[in-house]
Amino acid sequence: MSFASTHVATLLRYGGISFIAGAVNHGMFSETRSAITASFGVVFYLVGSWLDMRLQTDEKMGWADVLGVGIVSSVGLGFFTGGLQHFPDSPERSVWVVPLGFVLSLVAMYWMAWRSRTSVKSLLLYGVLSCTVVVGASLLAWDAWKDQASGGHDHGAAHGASAHDHAPSTSTNAAPTRTVTLTLGDDMRFSPANWQATAGETVRIEVVNLGKMRHELVLGTEEDLKAHAQEMKQASSSHKHHGPNVLSLAAGERGVLTWTFTDAGVVHMACFELGHYDAGMRGTISVLP
Repeated sequence: MSFASTHVATLLRYGGISFIAGAVNHGMFSETRSAITASFGVVFYLVGSWLDMRLQTDEKMGWADVLGVGIVSSVGLGFFTGGLQHFPDSPERSVWVVPLGFVLSLVAMYWMAWRSRTSVKSLLLYGVLSCTVVVGASLLAWDAWKDQASGGHDHGAAHGASAHDHAPSTSTNAAPTRTVTLTLGDDMRFSPANWQATAGETVRIEVVNLGKMRHELVLGTEEDLKAHAQEMKQASSSHKHHGPNVLSLAAGERGVLTWTFTDAGVVHMACFELGHYDAGMRGTISVLP
């Protein structure tokens, strides 16, 4: 096998694993884009494995290994690495994705390269011990991050008041003139991410969380939201969800925020669940005169 062919095969295989890991990170089980990303990852991995099969001289792999076990291996490694990366943001999902990925990778690696070199007894012994460690560590990580990821930060008091005082809008009990439906997803996006209102208009914002993790809608000025995003990165900050400009929703929940846009300008939207703002979960409301 030449250096060039080895390099290409390696790029494809590890690139495929990275694609699958990225899909896991961004909601593979709820978002079409992530499912497509994972599919590309599987294809990349299979092509890289096929190159290995064509170019190997010491041990040949059959198509069953490439197509069958290769898919299991790529998904397992993608799940394991993606789940590890995303534990702080989505412990509820990572707590089972990481062990599942580990088991899939273990079985696939044994079947593809080691079944003729090691006994089933050795596999079982290693498998039981290693899986116990992975499951135990995953449970500890889940316990450490579950409260932080489920909504332990505060947008009331100073944060909520700041956004409310300076944004060209205000919470209100006035009767709304129309309803806007806003969806939140695990792709870290609002939909629609940009929409319009008119100065003086009262809008009933119906917010639906379509994802499998907690999301929120926070309204404010761009300056206030950016400042709060920086503050959220401080490990010492302690936060709870409340405030007239905040709506926090668990997976599958929906809620309503009624808002009067008093002045023309731009109101910004953001989600401050751990890592979501930096991942691009933000948007704007253009308030026309």
